Amino acid sequence: MNSIKATAIPVGAMLGLAAAAFGANIFAQEPKEPVKDYNQRALEIYEFRKAAASGPERGQEIFYYKCWFCHNEFVQGVPQLKGLYQKPQLLSGESVNDDTVKEKIRNGGAGMAAYKYTLSDADLDDLVSYVREKCCWNSDAPPLNPRYRAR
Repeated sequence: MNSIKATAIPVGAMLGLAAAAFGANIFAQEPKEPVKDYNQRALEIYEFRKAAASGPERGQEIFYYKCWFCHNEFVQGVPQLKGLYQKPQLLSGESVNDDTVKEKIRNGGAGMAAYKYTLSDADLDDLVSYVREKCCWNSDAPPLNPRYRAR
């Protein structure tokens, strides 16, 4: 037991000297954000940026991965999102505007998943811009791949 105490004291003293030599807060520094390489296709997929960096085109990609599975023309009993902004109110009775649509996506509802911890504010902005401006495509004619160029 004495050997453990004898070892712990010099190690603690060495850490204290190292902290003094390199600055008092070397152990309290914030970790740096890793550099993102958007040439890595996996990062584009993970951040829903294959189609575009932002805007309705990126929103369309998010819609495809997160919303289309339930909100398509083949599923019955689920509200269709085509023409959502032309409707007077949501099923909850709230008026249809960007804020109420974002809150519905964040918090979900009966039979709808909540995306509060999955989608960021930028993701929601792009998704809502797509639903407002371009939503939705016919499943028999899905949107073209923006990276494919026919010759």
